[in-house]
Amino acid sequence: MNKKVSPALIGAFILTGTTLAVAALVILTSGRLFRHQERMILYFDTSMKGLQEGAPVKWRGVTIGSVAEVLIRHNQAPDDFSNPVIIQVDGEILRRKSDDRMDLDDPAFLKTRIAQGLRGKLDAESLVTGVLYVELGMVTNAPPAIFHQLRAEYPEIPTMPTGIQELLANLAQVDFRGISERMSALLTRVDSLLGAIDMHMINEEVTRLLSAANGLVASPDLTNSLHELNLALGDARVLIRGANVQMDTLTGSVTNTLAEADRALLQMRRGLEALTGMVEPDAPFRSDATMALGQVADAAQALAELADFLRRNPNALLTGRKPPTPKP
Repeated sequence: MNKKVSPALIGAFILTGTTLAVAALVILTSGRLFRHQERMILYFDTSMKGLQEGAPVKWRGVTIGSVAEVLIRHNQAPDDFSNPVIIQVDGEILRRKSDDRMDLDDPAFLKTRIAQGLRGKLDAESLVTGVLYVELGMVTNAPPAIFHQLRAEYPEIPTMPTGIQELLANLAQVDFRGISERMSALLTRVDSLLGAIDMHMINEEVTRLLSAANGLVASPDLTNSLHELNLALGDARVLIRGANVQMDTLTGSVTNTLAEADRALLQMRRGLEALTGMVEPDAPFRSDATMALGQVADAAQALAELADFLRRNPNALLTGRKPPTPKP
């Protein structure tokens, strides 16, 4: 006969299972169910390939939350084709990781930070895997903030393009197949050129060249030429030493000649100084010479007057000069 199961036992079993499930959930989520998770929205004008729900949200590299949803369109204009991303920011982590106020859920605080340059962007965990995450931070000289929500549903953080986005976009435009085909054609051509080279003939020519060079180095003619060159260099050294001696002698003669010329110039300068002293305005010689020249000038004037008188009165040499006729 089967025994009837007690309803109390069944209730106790269900209650125990539920309690264990809740405890496991709390342990696995590290208490995140009871934390304040602020939801915010960002709009990215790029492909969302590589960004998954649950991807980290970081503040300049420090994880502060996660991506909640990656959407196609949400609360935006018909001609706005940016992709909306809803993130969850953990306020407890913000308070624990910073001793400054970081209340992103406060509209006034968020507005001030956006005016100061708060922007969101996509960055890559690894260029190999292409896995993306959302990066928040203050940007110097940030581009103007652009908002996309038609109605204020979530706090919105403006975004900006990043280098990783441009890099991924450029990589998407690269014609890797064409590059591969050109590389293959180039390698085929190089292989053909290398195959056309007669390495055996080149090896034989190089061997003959080395043998000829060895014979030239070991030849007696080269040895004799080097010996004669050594003798010629010795003669040149002797000639240079003799030239140096001649130059020393010539230098002494030139030095003596210059000394004699210097003495002659000194004597000439002294004579000029003496002559200058004689012709100076206050010199006695100049006064005497001036007086003598004056007397000579007077005598010349007297002779000129006598000659003029004899020209006019030639008989004066016989009769003498007549006395002047007295005036009545």
